[in-house]
Parts: sequence; C-alpha cells; structure tokens
Amino acid sequence: GKLQQKKRILDLLNALRLVCDAQPQLHIHLLVVGTGDLMEQSMHLAEAAKLPVSFAGFLNQSEMPKAYAAADCLVLPSDFGETWGLVVNEAMVCGLPAIVSDRVGCGPDLVPDGVTGAIFPFGNVGELARRLVEMATDHEGRKAMGERARKHVNEYTVEKAVEGTIEAFNFVTAKPAG
Repeated sequence: GKLQQKKRILDLLNALRLVCDAQPQLHIHLLVVGTGDLMEQSMHLAEAAKLPVSFAGFLNQSEMPKAYAAADCLVLPSDFGETWGLVVNEAMVCGLPAIVSDRVGCGPDLVPDGVTGAIFPFGNVGELARRLVEMATDHEGRKAMGERARKHVNEYTVEKAVEGTIEAFNFVTAKPAG
C-alpha cells in the first residue's frame, strides 16, 4: 500500500508500541508493505521505539502473495478515504483474517467482527492494540477466521455483483403500490 495519511500507518505503529510495552514476551512482528510520504517518519518511529517491524517497500502484484504467506492477518486502520480496501479481499483470498477500522469501506461486507476478522473504532490506538493481541494469541481462532474469510470472499463474484446491481436498479425504479 501507500504510506500516506489516510492509511494511518502511525496509528498501527503506535498500537504495536502499546502491545510491546505491555507484553514484551509476546512474539509479534509487523510487516509493512508499501512506500510513500510517511515512510521516513514510520521508519524513524519504529527505530526509536525499537519496534519489531520490517519495511518491505513496494511489492508488485506478483510479489504480494509472498507477503500474505508470511502474515497471520492483515491490518488496515484507514480513514474514510479508504472507500473499499481491495487489499482486504486479496488477503482473505489467501486465508487471512483482517483487522480494519470502522471507516474502511469493505468492513461491513467483508469483516463481520469476530467472524472473518475484527473491526475497531477509527483512531482508537488502544483498541487496535487489543485486537492485535487477540490475533497474536488466539492461534486457533485466527486460523478459523482465516478459513471463514477465504470462504466468505469467494462469494464476491462478478456475477453476484451484476445480480445485486440489477436488483438495486429494479428496487429503485419500481412503481409504488397503489
């Protein structure tokens, strides 16, 4: 992704700092994929706080499956600028649960809380930290959410999108009864 303000990478790094400070024994590591305006600031914060973070930089589409294979979950703490968040679809196809803010567009459709991942209140770094700990410590729950995520996202097909669009059109254009 792009390390820009709407993605809220600094929220994620600050949540990771809370986790590491509260539970230094917890084995957790963040893989950040992407570059952008906040790259230098993010790297400085991670280094200053001695956070367990690797910055992979830009990865093209053919390299992304390797990043997903290395991950246990996807985290997208974005603001309303994240109108959907296609990265969530991609991660779920790879069997990863997602942690997203309540402002990420796909959240209500793809991430029923506790089913295929977790949703936290936007900007609430403490709650994001709590969700990170849950994912890092509940291995069986995380694995089950990942499997449900894979199944759930596979229901999102072009055919179903067309059917839904036609259904919405028919609903909006229907004549009122009477």
